[in-house]
Amino acid sequence: MTLVERDATAAADSGADSGVGTYRVVDPMDETGRMTVKSTDGETHTVVGALDERLSRRLADRARGATVRMELSRAPSGTGHVVARVKAGALPL
Repeated sequence: MTLVERDATAAADSGADSGVGTYRVVDPMDETGRMTVKSTDGETHTVVGALDERLSRRLADRARGATVRMELSRAPSGTGHVVARVKAGALPL
């Protein structure tokens, strides 16, 4: 586990700024692990990574316009969000 992953895990465990929500993919995940999503309330979030490789793989094939249920936590850097969980299924927005 890298320091970034450990810090992200600690942030996710603290419960600050986290919660499972439904998001629509605006910009699919790129080779750096970044993606842009929009929440059901219209707020845009930049995802800068995931807690582990398994979560990254689950999100890598999500196309623009797809929906995904996931938990976002603030990134340790304070810029963007880290995916803490991906839940099965997605609801229409």
